[in-house]
Amino acid sequence: MPISIPLVLGACMVAASLLAVLLIVKRQRAQTQAANERLLTLQQKIEAALNDQGFEAERAAFGAALKTASLTTDLQRPRLENLARIDKQAPEKYRILGKLASQGMNVEEIATVLGISRVEAGQLLSLSSMAQYGR
Repeated sequence: MPISIPLVLGACMVAASLLAVLLIVKRQRAQTQAANERLLTLQQKIEAALNDQGFEAERAAFGAALKTASLTTDLQRPRLENLARIDKQAPEKYRILGKLASQGMNVEEIATVLGISRVEAGQLLSLSSMAQYGR
């Protein structure tokens, strides 16, 4: 009995469909395996971080740097305290600015009197008001 063409074409279509399904399943398995491997790697990294493994050298280096910084700070503190005691008063320009502002002068007038820009005068007035608020 001869095989008809529609029967052969039908069998080819079924075979192609099965092949496509097999390829899709294989690709999904590969993607699942790759995702599982990524999850395992992340899980190992998290466990290592939680167990603090492999950080002994970094911890020792940080401790040494912290000791050095502490020593440096202790050595600089007396010098900085002496510098702070030398000039407790604000510079003359800032005292004048405060007096002009207390007399009711605006930013433009103060800038003109002190020979500074309006932006600088505005910033200095803001700083002055914050300093007075903090006292």
